[in-house]
Formats: sequence, structure tokens, C-alpha cells
Amino acid sequence: MRPDLSLSATAPALAVTSGSEERTELLGRAIGLALRSGDAVLISGELGAGKTCMVRGMAEGTGSPTAARSPTFVLVNEYPGRVRLSHCDLYRISGPDEVDELALDERMHDGALIVEWPELGPSALPSDALLIQIDVDAHSDERTIVLTPRGERSGRLLSRAAAVFEAFDMAGPEQTR
Repeated sequence: MRPDLSLSATAPALAVTSGSEERTELLGRAIGLALRSGDAVLISGELGAGKTCMVRGMAEGTGSPTAARSPTFVLVNEYPGRVRLSHCDLYRISGPDEVDELALDERMHDGALIVEWPELGPSALPSDALLIQIDVDAHSDERTIVLTPRGERSGRLLSRAAAVFEAFDMAGPEQTR
């Protein structure tokens, strides 16, 4: 079964408003701290919404010494850490066959998979994944970030990440670095 990438069918499990890159990255860091090998995260949003900023936080949360950057021209970047991240950007793929060639499911055996633009290759993506939709308010530049699990494993990931993010919020910005 492949992921249903529409968020309208289910109520979101968590919605966060972000008014800054730092807050978006902080949410990503909470997810990174919660990630385990075998987890999958699918991130959707328009160009410039903050998808790569969120991944940068995830890489930091896993303890990666390498800062995440957009893999647009290489399709997949890998970041070592407590959990190895395979960060895939499907924006420039030519079709579903090209996604299949990336063997994304194999990357989850010994790491976590993060995919930007999942709507461009849904047939090759895991069905149990944490879907993240980032929407930008054109008037205020605030982002609404909706996290929706699509199975038991991604539900557990969301629970862990939400607990970490709540602890970050309670600690305040100066305590979360």
C-alpha cells in the first residue's frame, strides 16, 4: 500500500506555527532526536517553504557533523549520525521509474529516509511514513506545519518528536541549543 499524500482525509496529529527559520529548524531537530532506523518522513511544501531548513534540524538532531543542504542536483544526500539520514529531493526527477531506481526502501534498513516533494513519486515511497506539510502564509511569512502519521511506526515517531518539541518549547530558545 502506498502513501495517501493528501492531508484532507485525516485530521492532523500535530500542527505547529513557525514564524522563523529557527523555529522550523527546532521542530526538525526534535524529529531528528526522535528518529530511528527504519523511519520515513515525507515533506511537502512549495519552493522556499522551509523543507530543507527542517531537514537541517533533523540532521542536527541525529548528531550529524554535516549540515544538511538541498540535494536537488544529486537527488540524495546522506548524513552520518546516531541514525544515518538519506535525504532525497524528488523535485527534478523525470518520472516514477527514476524514483524506483533510487531504491529508497533499501536506505531504511540501516537509517532513516527523508523525502522532499513526495507527491512526485508516491508509488516508490513507504506507506507508513510521517507526512509533513508546510504551508506559507503569503501575508505574514508564517508557516503552518502539519505532521500526520500514516501508520503505527510513524505514529510512534510523531509521539516521540512531539514530546521533545514540547520540552524545547518549555525550556525556551536559549536552552535548546
